Amino acid sequence: MVNVVSGRSDVVAANMVASSSPLATEAGLEVLRRGGNAVDAAVAVAAVLDVVEPFSTGCGGDAFSLVHLPGAPKPLCYNGSGRSGSLATLDDILGMGLDSIPLRGGAPVTVPGGMRLWADLVTWHGDLELSEVLHPAIHYARNGFPVSPIISRNWADVVPALQNDEAKRVFTIDGRAPGVGEMMRNPDIADVFESVGREGPEAFYTGTTARAIANTVQRHGGFLTEDDLSEHTTMKTEALAANYRGVDVFEHPPNGQGFAALIMLNIMEQFSFDDIGPLDVERYHLMIEAKKLAYADLHAHNADPAFYDCPLDELLSKNYARRRAQMIDRHRAMNDYGSGLLSGSDTVYLCTADAEGRAVSFINSLYRGFGSGLVVPGTGIKLQNRGNLFSLDPAHPNCYAPKKLPFHTIIPGAIYRDGDLYGVFGIMGGAHQSQAHAQFVSNIVDYKMGPQAALDHPRFNHVHESNKVGLEIGTPEEIFSGLKTRGHDLLPEPRFGFGGGQAILRVENAWIGGSDRRKDGQASGF
Repeated sequence: MVNVVSGRSDVVAANMVASSSPLATEAGLEVLRRGGNAVDAAVAVAAVLDVVEPFSTGCGGDAFSLVHLPGAPKPLCYNGSGRSGSLATLDDILGMGLDSIPLRGGAPVTVPGGMRLWADLVTWHGDLELSEVLHPAIHYARNGFPVSPIISRNWADVVPALQNDEAKRVFTIDGRAPGVGEMMRNPDIADVFESVGREGPEAFYTGTTARAIANTVQRHGGFLTEDDLSEHTTMKTEALAANYRGVDVFEHPPNGQGFAALIMLNIMEQFSFDDIGPLDVERYHLMIEAKKLAYADLHAHNADPAFYDCPLDELLSKNYARRRAQMIDRHRAMNDYGSGLLSGSDTVYLCTADAEGRAVSFINSLYRGFGSGLVVPGTGIKLQNRGNLFSLDPAHPNCYAPKKLPFHTIIPGAIYRDGDLYGVFGIMGGAHQSQAHAQFVSNIVDYKMGPQAALDHPRFNHVHESNKVGLEIGTPEEIFSGLKTRGHDLLPEPRFGFGGGQAILRVENAWIGGSDRRKDGQASGF
């Protein structure tokens, strides 16, 4: 396996966990050692990340997962996203004088699906009780944890997002973010985890906790009711796939943006990379142009499938990819592009794998840092702001409606080869995720990189509906100059946003894992 720019080695072990926090990774390994499997470990990691990376994720957000069971030719697909509240219609919101759903406060809060998915995964596929799986998170929430460097820096960036007094009380130290090594606790969330461990997810979605969530949202101008929470269920869906040069890549269907990664890969496949190096300007140009076309389709067609029949068969066809690829000029950036068919942020990603062959690709998010900025008093629960992604254009498929799933950016990925699992992967970062998935898959397939090198390789981040492109520090100067010559408008870095990911691939009779250099995390195993 090729290692082009990475400074870390891949990790090889029979059991593997990779996450954006060493504390969370070790918690997953602890659960595996206690007799849990990869599914138990994934939920344990997600719960610990709720505590130790609180601005990114939590049970008050949404989650998606792909689960591989030994011998299966494709992953099981679970959508843990929640719907908009039932208290307001589109006309109600337009009557408030809004031209978009606000980013913070109660209005963007949708039903949090994370906790239900955690519990369902353990019930359906785990070997341990939910109380055991949540034990490491309860420990850190009650006893505290020392804040790590990148988490400290990112925490400081999003403290201004905290909206209510409870949020500021729980997640600041006298109004500021914690510094490196300072201890933080959240005993209220420990109580919630303990109640869910004893009573199941109903302790979250009904009764006192659900009432507190609904009251908090409504008090701050939102639309959730207790019934909206009690009616929520995890959705079992069918994963979408595209074959990229002999490898099957699986993503979630809408309301997630994963199909954009598949469209982008299909377009990229129309160009041979055999004589193009991994750090050649031509490769970056072709990938950026493919991304533009894929995201034009994404923003035209991604919506709740209960409200809109997305034309996925045509969007993911090779014939469509060939037509779209003909729009790309190898020497000049596109300025005018749209969908080829008429329409009818902060996050955590983790992956786990066990010695028996299970593997889990799991992503959990509040959307933007600290989500809505609201914390439910007495619970430590942060509420997401995913509803901000609804359109208020009545003609758009993603237009707001009561009890509707919003556009979702978070996407777990999986790769299969000849009907067998090759690996699980994901890259955080809001709208960046689909384009980052395609870049990662190309690194693995076209250039035979290992997971660590494929994650660490310098990424681009193209801004939708523009020629603006961010390039990471470490990208060779000839790529900067070459893209400028082709008409791309390059944005300054750092802090532009390139996400962070994890990956675990199958190698012989073991797993090989990597954890993104852009985060504090690690891949580890035994």
